Amino acid sequence: MPFPPVLSIQAFVYLTSVFSLPAPPENVPVPAESAATQGASDTAPQQPSTDPSTPDAVAHAMPSDGSDHAMSSLPDAGCLARTICAIKDKIRWQTPSWNPQKCQEIGRAVLASAKRHDLSPTLLLAVMINESDLNEKAARPTMHDTKLYAKDSGLMGLRCVFDRRGHCVNGNMRGVAWTQLMDPTTNIEMGARELAYWRDGGATTNVVVKVRDRNGHLRPMLRKVPCRHKDHAYWAHYNHGPRYINQGYPRHYPHRVAVLDHALATVLNVDAPELVGKRITTHDVGKRDRTIDRPIEPRYKKLCTQIQSVHSCAAVAMN
Repeated sequence: MPFPPVLSIQAFVYLTSVFSLPAPPENVPVPAESAATQGASDTAPQQPSTDPSTPDAVAHAMPSDGSDHAMSSLPDAGCLARTICAIKDKIRWQTPSWNPQKCQEIGRAVLASAKRHDLSPTLLLAVMINESDLNEKAARPTMHDTKLYAKDSGLMGLRCVFDRRGHCVNGNMRGVAWTQLMDPTTNIEMGARELAYWRDGGATTNVVVKVRDRNGHLRPMLRKVPCRHKDHAYWAHYNHGPRYINQGYPRHYPHRVAVLDHALATVLNVDAPELVGKRITTHDVGKRDRTIDRPIEPRYKKLCTQIQSVHSCAAVAMN
């Protein structure tokens, strides 16, 4: 089946309103807005209302508060689907390619979840490529004492710790059936919710404060406060959990996702505001700072080259 012709923003908005994705099941938990440790969330975060039909909503202007709530310009739906198919063909390993209908389904899910949670579509795709190489059936198991403990599941590599009934019991996955989590549309939506959760206060850091005891003496105490992501991008917590790991191999997870995000934004001809003006990853003493346009590890050099080799999308008109 051939791809549909390139759509304008107005046509895309109309189509997405007609062919809207079904709402996630009621038992899928929604991340909390306030700071919390992983697994403590049951309520939905308050997201700013965005009308995608207005130029200001589609534009990528940074918010006045300096937060990461900056909506990127939306890629053209048709070109997004073609780009997803092209990248899938280049990076898949021993997995079947996707037909045009599947790529359109994935593209619609990415655009819908990105708008719903004020995320860049390219960031969702970058996490997806990093976690699963666009393999919707990916399921990497973790064993404890010869028993299955968890699986990193689906396109977004979501960690599901199992109960006896095959449901997830951890964090924002709590109560979701694993089979449900493996549905691509649900998986993308849950991954987007997870990213928004860490961005909006789910991550924490420890600070030392002095508290006066009953005898009037000041005693140092550790207190958890919302992480302000000063030396790392907020999506580091997608891999690390509530506390950012600033030592060892994991410390550069946010940079690995960022170089993919940058490569995708380049070929889709859109902006990724989360990459602008913020510290992406911790600095290695004595080494050049890592930047979004310079992948370091061989895997990411190869992936970025593969992404940038596909046909670029035309710029989307804003009027």
